Amino acid sequence: MPSELYTLVELFQAAFQQLTVMPSDPALRLAIYSALALAVLTLAVMLNVLVLADLAARRERRRAAFAQRWRPVVTAWSMGERVELPLLAQQRQEERFWLLLIWVNFQRQLRGSTKERLNTFFNHLAMDKYVVTLLDSRKVHRRLLALTCLRYVEDERHWVSVAPLVTSSNAIESLAAAEVLVAMNPARAMRFLVPFYVQRRDWAYLRFKSLCKQAGRAATDPPLIAALQQASSPRIVALLEWVVPANAAGWARRCLRLTPFSAQLSDEQRDAMCASLRCLAELHDRQDRALIIKMLDHPLPQVRVAAVRALKRQAKIDDDAQFARVLSDSNWWVRQAAADALVALPGIDMPHLNALYEGLQDRYGRDALRRAIVEMR
Repeated sequence: MPSELYTLVELFQAAFQQLTVMPSDPALRLAIYSALALAVLTLAVMLNVLVLADLAARRERRRAAFAQRWRPVVTAWSMGERVELPLLAQQRQEERFWLLLIWVNFQRQLRGSTKERLNTFFNHLAMDKYVVTLLDSRKVHRRLLALTCLRYVEDERHWVSVAPLVTSSNAIESLAAAEVLVAMNPARAMRFLVPFYVQRRDWAYLRFKSLCKQAGRAATDPPLIAALQQASSPRIVALLEWVVPANAAGWARRCLRLTPFSAQLSDEQRDAMCASLRCLAELHDRQDRALIIKMLDHPLPQVRVAAVRALKRQAKIDDDAQFARVLSDSNWWVRQAAADALVALPGIDMPHLNALYEGLQDRYGRDALRRAIVEMR
């Protein structure tokens, strides 16, 4: 028995030696080394995943515990109750970041005086210093969070820190910075932002239009008028509705008089003429009547539609002949606009409309007027 056991041990030793001895063939050795490297790499990746998952789980538990402590506190402060604040670890920047997320979430959901109480809470913790440091972060989401906070705070003291971000190559970040500046000081912000809007093609028109709405006409009017006087950029012309019509009237009249009466206009020239007609329509100035009527015969249908709508804003019952004439226009939109203007004339009645309808020779114009009469009824 001992000899047999000894023989078995020797066999195991010989087999192990054979396994540990590399083969003489270089290709086989390379295959073995590759397999070993792959096994080590797989084990390292698995270990890394396990460690990261454990760290993430721990972080989520800390964040949930933090939110459970601080959310009732923020709620109480938003209601005007200055309860005692939990300890905020100075050495853990992530806790300040979590608190900002909670605060911003409350700001988005609440309105009125509650927002002011939340700003009081923000200032009580002196969070503005930390927020300003986030503006220099390499991570875009941290900079966007900082801009969101400053937009709610509306403190012009941080203008110098926010203004450089308007020049960011990231359009989302630059527009977020622009929103903050408008919240701080609308008039100063629009003087600063309008030249940027003319140059930056990545700033969407609708986003900048919302900035104009946020700032208001009083703040938007002067810089837009200045930009119009320097160069009638189509991007500025599109924002003409945010200019006080009386201030833009001179530019609008010059545009209509000096632009060639031709169908070979560029899109920018066409849009400028339509914007000019909309501007004059708001003025209700009788001196513009002849100029508007002249545009009813413009070669471009877009301009004719704008002229019909402009004349409608200041029309009287004796303008029915002008609109009836336009009902024979070759463009569908022009005919529809003329029909709508006819039925909306002050003092017009059904017998008058029926007489105009019977006198029309163009069947398309008759259809447009019949549709407008039915809708009026």
